[in-house]
Amino acid sequence: MLLHQPPGVEKSGEEGEGNRASSEAAAQVVRAYLSHQHFEDVENSCPMVTLSTDVMRSDRNAKHAFEIVFTAMVGELERSGSTDNRQRRAKAQAVAALCVGGMVVARAMANRVVADELRDACMSIALELGGWMDTSELKNGAGAAPEAGITATGRGREADFSTALLTIQP
Repeated sequence: MLLHQPPGVEKSGEEGEGNRASSEAAAQVVRAYLSHQHFEDVENSCPMVTLSTDVMRSDRNAKHAFEIVFTAMVGELERSGSTDNRQRRAKAQAVAALCVGGMVVARAMANRVVADELRDACMSIALELGGWMDTSELKNGAGAAPEAGITATGRGREADFSTALLTIQP
């Protein structure tokens, strides 16, 4: 498994350009993960969303593989934090779980309007928790977070989490 940094994003957690780029990358990960495009593209979806219940009933190797992918997502989110290491890690874990869980629940709903509201709410709370967006600018304090043209296909400069950060190689 190779970890890839999104184009133009430095790995440094230092103040300045690198930290701003990391914050933008983390916000992009959240927006892409909970985007309409990722919601619709079930076939090419992140395996954490599509296989989580299967992994739960699987052997230790499958759980370890799942944990590696989740840990990579947490690591990407954690790099952008501005708080102390312990709090930054806890927030990154919570945001990653909110993204994955929010998408799992949204996809399980029959009512598309409610599913979209749930994704928007998860996105808003995740961005606020990570410190990547001022939710006071959002309608009614939640939902309606702009998806900034993020696509689930990874074309152009936008990419979903599964293609931007992880490439699984045999």
